[in-house]
Amino acid sequence: MIDAPCIVAAVYFSEDELISLGVQEDSIEVQDPFWDFNEFEKPFKLWASPKFLSDYYDKYLTFLQQEYWRGITEDEFLSDVSNSLNYNKKELINKMESNDFYSLVEPLDDSEDEKRLVDSIKVKIKQGRIKGRHPFRFYAIEIEEKKCYLITGATIKVHKDMGKAENTIIELNKLEKVYRVLETNDIKTKESFIDFFYKEKAKTINH
Repeated sequence: MIDAPCIVAAVYFSEDELISLGVQEDSIEVQDPFWDFNEFEKPFKLWASPKFLSDYYDKYLTFLQQEYWRGITEDEFLSDVSNSLNYNKKELINKMESNDFYSLVEPLDDSEDEKRLVDSIKVKIKQGRIKGRHPFRFYAIEIEEKKCYLITGATIKVHKDMGKAENTIIELNKLEKVYRVLETNDIKTKESFIDFFYKEKAKTINH
């Protein structure tokens, strides 16, 4: 990990943390066995669940019937999501292993791009292609450009405006929470992240 040109890690949120960030208490995300995965592995586990996808479709039906999703049917949605998973995960892992993960990354918005040279920034990774869209979104903190990324969560985008759908609002809450922790601890480089990681791991072991 220390010697790798680029490291990619993922956050783990407890059940209580997820609920405080907007996840419903009865959500499958905080139930066994899904709650025990980090924010890179968990989305793939959820998206492989027909029950999760069916519930997701019903919950966001109003959005999925609008122009952005071109009125996709439930059968199309479940089939297209399921058929995308292996390719999406394989591409992400290949990019991590080849130290080329940065090539998938985009600043979350223009304001993040402007501060890239002097600070950690919030980023997104677009994956998949369904109905002409790249609907799978992973969110992360770029701690140091091309060198260090921390994945905070992922979702299937249902509206072009992130602030109008509950699922993306939750992901923004996760992103902001993690960003503040890094900022509070002055973590802006790969080396400072590694130091922080091992210190937190030591605290966990000692407790």
